Amino acid sequence: MTMAVISGQVTEKLAGELLTRHAYGSQLEWQRNFEKMLHSRGILHTMTQSSGLPGAVLLDVLAGNLKLNVEGDDASGYKVTLHSLGAQAQSFFVVREDGRFKIVTEGATPSEAGNEALYLLSIGHDSEAHSLLDWMRDRIHKGGGDDPLAGPLMPRFWSVGDAPDHKAMLRAAASLVADNVGIRELLPALQADLRNATDQQDRLNFELLLGAGYRTVQDGAALRAVTSELIPKYPDSYVAIGLVADADAMMKDWSNSNSILASQLNKHPDDEILLRLKARTAEAQSDFAQSRTTLHKLFDNGKATSTDYNGYAWSALFDGKIDADIIKAAQQSTMLSHNASFNDMHTLACLYAVQGRTAEARDLLLKAMTVANLSEPNSEVWYAFGSIYEQYGITDAAIEAYRKVEKPEGRIYSTSTWLLAQARLKALGAS
Repeated sequence: MTMAVISGQVTEKLAGELLTRHAYGSQLEWQRNFEKMLHSRGILHTMTQSSGLPGAVLLDVLAGNLKLNVEGDDASGYKVTLHSLGAQAQSFFVVREDGRFKIVTEGATPSEAGNEALYLLSIGHDSEAHSLLDWMRDRIHKGGGDDPLAGPLMPRFWSVGDAPDHKAMLRAAASLVADNVGIRELLPALQADLRNATDQQDRLNFELLLGAGYRTVQDGAALRAVTSELIPKYPDSYVAIGLVADADAMMKDWSNSNSILASQLNKHPDDEILLRLKARTAEAQSDFAQSRTTLHKLFDNGKATSTDYNGYAWSALFDGKIDADIIKAAQQSTMLSHNASFNDMHTLACLYAVQGRTAEARDLLLKAMTVANLSEPNSEVWYAFGSIYEQYGITDAAIEAYRKVEKPEGRIYSTSTWLLAQARLKALGAS
């Protein structure tokens, strides 16, 4: 699978033979994962450029230096570590399915492990699910810092070596798919768990899991009910405040979050996390000018990151307030990330395109694609190309590019590239 992706030879048929489909909650989820693999076919080109070796030679060198360490068996699944030249070791969980070995996940996308664990539990393969959960928990650690609600959910429901209790494993698997639309089917059981929980820590854990699930399925009323329990107990928690802001955005009523943020910032005016939450809440209300004013405070107090500068610049594409200050912020974000961030380079390219600086925009886009190992445009790149085509007056090509920007699955944020594409299609009379 590694060599197929690097060499650009991966096909959907091959991916179906080497990856288990049970790690994906829907056909759309599987399709988008496969498309990401296709986008990564440009990695060989990037590697040949950096090494100076011809592609065929580089593939021989890579293949000759791939090493695998394998632990496990058919009953418990396999833990595979891949060592390759010039790269950090990668770990994979592999199962035997329909007479073939199939990759479940490399651990970077928790929902893959969660979906697979739920499937294994549904067919009575509890031993294999237990091994997968232990493997995944070994890679996910508890949150730290001052916020008692911060950190990933899984450590609240599972520790390495926990007994293979079926219900406990279901809850641990649910915590891995909390940000995936597959959580919808699990919500009734989790609601019952919360009603029956008597221990305060258990109640808190279920409230957080349900909060994440309601946010994923866009149930603002249910999320607001959860936050009404959390905020009185944890009024200073960034997680709790963020959930309130999410509920308000779904309900189109920001009275709660605006009031809480105003009170908190009155006490902590330079708190960077609160400022970012306020900026995000302003964006949800389509008040992009207020969002930028808020983020500018981070610039002034020296706490801004490349992400802050990027968000500041990106927001101008939504209200058309593109000036020298916006371009400067976008350039600062690329410099802070050392021209190694696709998002930062993409934002600057989009701004250049709107300004009519098409040659600079195209050059930056191509460099961004190289940074992200993209062999072909993804949705974000298609949007930028659409802007360039508009500048050249090639309306048909612009419309075609904008239509290739895929609608996000689940929640659509106010700063989504898809919304920008839809706005341009409407302006061009093609919506």
